Amino acid sequence: MKTLLVLFLIIFSSSLYGQTDSIEKAAITAKFLSKDLTQEALSQIGSKWNILMKKINKYPDLPLDKDGVVHYQYLNDFKNMKKEILFNRILEFLTINYGFYPSNLYSNSADGRIIFNGSFNIDGTYSGIYTAVISIKDEKLRIEFINIGFQAFYGAHDSGGTWYPDRTTNSSISQFYPVLLKDSSQWVVTFNLFKTSNEYYKNEAEKLSNFLTTYDSTYLF
Repeated sequence: MKTLLVLFLIIFSSSLYGQTDSIEKAAITAKFLSKDLTQEALSQIGSKWNILMKKINKYPDLPLDKDGVVHYQYLNDFKNMKKEILFNRILEFLTINYGFYPSNLYSNSADGRIIFNGSFNIDGTYSGIYTAVISIKDEKLRIEFINIGFQAFYGAHDSGGTWYPDRTTNSSISQFYPVLLKDSSQWVVTFNLFKTSNEYYKNEAEKLSNFLTTYDSTYLF
């Protein structure tokens, strides 16, 4: 038992700033140590988990801040671009790519801050939802994606003679992990949500960076 406790502490302390496979194992180990799981149940869950990890190759790590909240952050440098130029070009980018107008977002040129809420489709049920915060200084910017969550839409349907109307729910991403503590039937769906989110936020940051980097050549005529 002491060996298991030591293992739990090592796993947990080594993964403080990321929701990873190690954090998952720490969560299930803690549940076992609290006697909420039998040795047999732990073994069965572990076996299913290891099979799935081999199938998907890698746990889709989520970036956590010091408070354990999912927080995507990207920093970029832009040589010889003053804050005002970056600020105006970012507003242009948001209008072109998201259809945003000044009334749809918060922007303060003096502070160099732009904030907006966004969403993206994942599958027939889920959409990702978030708040983006862009902080701008001379020659650099930081884009953060916070308040990460998912919106689920369930269409009207009949089940067992009972009619269920359309329903939409919003959930924080923190409600989806630790995945190991969920029913195994939900593991693949949840991993797809994590993987798609990781790709989306990385791609959006890269799209903004590419737009700013190639701006002069794109509009040269």
